[in-house]
Amino acid sequence: MRLTGGGSSGSTGIIKKAGAEGRLIDIKDMLPNYPNISDAWDVGVISQKYLENDIDDPSFNGARYVLPTEVAGDVEDIAMWNYGVFVRGDVPEALGIDPTSIKTTEELLDFMQKAKDYGFKDVNGNDCIVATTFHNGWSYDNYLQSYNEKKLTGYSLDADGNVTYDKLSENYVNKNLVVWKMVHDGLLDKECFTTTDDAAKEKVGNGTALFTCAQYGVTIDATKQSGLYDSNPEMRYTWVGPLNYSDGSAQVQVESEGRSGSPAIIFPTTCTNIDAAMTWLDYVNSKEGTKLICYGFEGDTYELNADGQPRMTAELAERYATDSDSVTKELRQRGIGYMAGRSYVAKKNAKWFGESAPFEADAENEYITAYKKVHPVEILKGYAIDAMAPGYENYSDFSEWAFDDVKEKEYTERAFFADTEEEARQIILDYQEYLKTNNGGEMEKFLDYMTEQSKTRDDFAY
Repeated sequence: MRLTGGGSSGSTGIIKKAGAEGRLIDIKDMLPNYPNISDAWDVGVISQKYLENDIDDPSFNGARYVLPTEVAGDVEDIAMWNYGVFVRGDVPEALGIDPTSIKTTEELLDFMQKAKDYGFKDVNGNDCIVATTFHNGWSYDNYLQSYNEKKLTGYSLDADGNVTYDKLSENYVNKNLVVWKMVHDGLLDKECFTTTDDAAKEKVGNGTALFTCAQYGVTIDATKQSGLYDSNPEMRYTWVGPLNYSDGSAQVQVESEGRSGSPAIIFPTTCTNIDAAMTWLDYVNSKEGTKLICYGFEGDTYELNADGQPRMTAELAERYATDSDSVTKELRQRGIGYMAGRSYVAKKNAKWFGESAPFEADAENEYITAYKKVHPVEILKGYAIDAMAPGYENYSDFSEWAFDDVKEKEYTERAFFADTEEEARQIILDYQEYLKTNNGGEMEKFLDYMTEQSKTRDDFAY
């Protein structure tokens, strides 16, 4: 099951209800006896927010029922998602533009317009679309990066010390009007907001989309599946920028000090041998156990390098470099890889083996390796203010409409397809008015509550 770090998801509620009703085994005093998983609750592995709001939920009365999983033991093992904007490699070459010099959304739009005017064709000689996304618009926000701040939450603290909600800001209006402009000027694929991943992968895989976004690996995989990656290496997508934040600072992958929610293992009182379960988890999280479930058997699927670190065999690495998906599936059928993804508690692969995952050192895609260096992880310390939100008296009912993504999408997508910029602006303003006035203006009461909460400790992060 998954815990959301003080959130209100269904799975979080079920776990907390089960704990409060005495249906779970308290592992607080057990965990120190299993050294390979005993750091599961350390701040830095998980966040202070996660610890206070989920692990030590007040309804547990001092018991600890939750063992977080899929959590990094160190920065080097944090999963890097590699979000960004990516351009077909021959486009900047033809236009004489260094894509890494593009640092603002405005510069990106100018780049896109030049690409549109040039008249590029895809691998089949067909006309191109300028920019697309993957499923259901995922994630067009990458094109708007220079309107974003480097922070952890959707809240801000204004000059008067009041907590504000980012979707009520003028910046939110201006940011969405950029999308209207992209659609209106023929820069953004009109189908992208409702597209399927298969359709999007076809557009990227054929080089029909000159620009794309979301995770770099998804883009590269699309070109490998279509064959474009090898048949037309000049068309391999490379990164733009990365674009800067609104203050001009370099974009990074922002992470809290420890994960703020994760999949988790819980032990129901019907578990007849908790020691066996914990002993197994302790073993698969040991250096020996981790090597087994991640790499398999020495001489079969891996060899040791000069530093004594496991490395997948040359034959597997060569195949992985050209078709990672099939090799991953093949290994999973043998139990290699799958178990690790479901059972690691505080991942230490980079510390132990010099790579966060098998194949990373020897067979990771060269473009992804290079992109990680220009788009690194950065830890923002502090207790994320959004952890206080669920304490609002009417939060369950309030959150259903205040944070309703479907409702927001109804407004924003109408705005994106409005005839004029003035009409688009008004639709976005109407959405903000809805947030401000719905249910008797409850948003103001909620933000007053958040402002009061912001004064209760000095380590809040926004």
